[in-house]
Amino acid sequence: MRPDRPSDTAELVCAWRALEALLPEGERLVSDPFARAFVGPWRGSLLDLAERLPARARTALARQVDRALQGTMTFVLARHRAIDELIAATPQAMQVVLLGAGYDSRAVRLAPALRGRRVFEVDHPATAGRKAELAPLAYGDAPRAEVVPVSIDFAGESIEARLREAGLEVGALTLWVWEGVSMYLDEAAVRATLDLVRGLSAPGSLLAFDAWCPPAEGLRRLTRRDLPSLAFRLLYHEPLVWGPPPERLEPFLREHGLALLERVEAGPLVTRYGARRRPWLELSSMVFVVAEVDREVG
Repeated sequence: MRPDRPSDTAELVCAWRALEALLPEGERLVSDPFARAFVGPWRGSLLDLAERLPARARTALARQVDRALQGTMTFVLARHRAIDELIAATPQAMQVVLLGAGYDSRAVRLAPALRGRRVFEVDHPATAGRKAELAPLAYGDAPRAEVVPVSIDFAGESIEARLREAGLEVGALTLWVWEGVSMYLDEAAVRATLDLVRGLSAPGSLLAFDAWCPPAEGLRRLTRRDLPSLAFRLLYHEPLVWGPPPERLEPFLREHGLALLERVEAGPLVTRYGARRRPWLELSSMVFVVAEVDREVG
């Protein structure tokens, strides 16, 4: 992302949740009625046009957008729902850290499940500042969990130091949510984040994240790794960088004291929620991952 501007991809995925909110309730992968308030003018105008369409046309539009994105939108929505379910299933003693929170609204949407828990929303000052400006209008008087904003310049500040300053209970059970971030980092930054998770958490803590795992060699490397990375660089100034081959992911986590609990590819993750299988998801290299802090691993 550009250092002086809010993340465009954070707004983009928020717009996808807003589009999903326009579909009939039974067709939604996730329901986020607050997303629309964080979408900027030009994407907002497109959502306004979509809202005027008949319900069937909205569904058709969402499917065509997803097809053009080779299933990325549907995967992102399914990933969001999977993390919602994980948060709801974890004990109330487990604090929550959202690394790269963007325009996340879980503190409001999942307020009953988060009652009594602190939610640390970590992000770049430009994105965090824009969210803070828009949140009062978006949420109104809706009940919400205790949110601790943590603004950080990732290039020059320590995430650990900022979390400690914000009051994170070090060594406690923690659910770390690292959504839509890892693929934009280099390997050294990914390793540092995994070490951070292990170093600040009690054994049994969880890390939920998504990873981009394209093939390492051959023509599929060009179509599923090199070209997508170039497209993200040109369109969003946020190129895809870290992309371990699928077979490398589990040993990579073990090197940092994390045990793999779940690894689900895009297609199966979407069909888990009853959505019709989309053939273009087979081209996706995205996976949803849940790992557990285990200091004996590695």
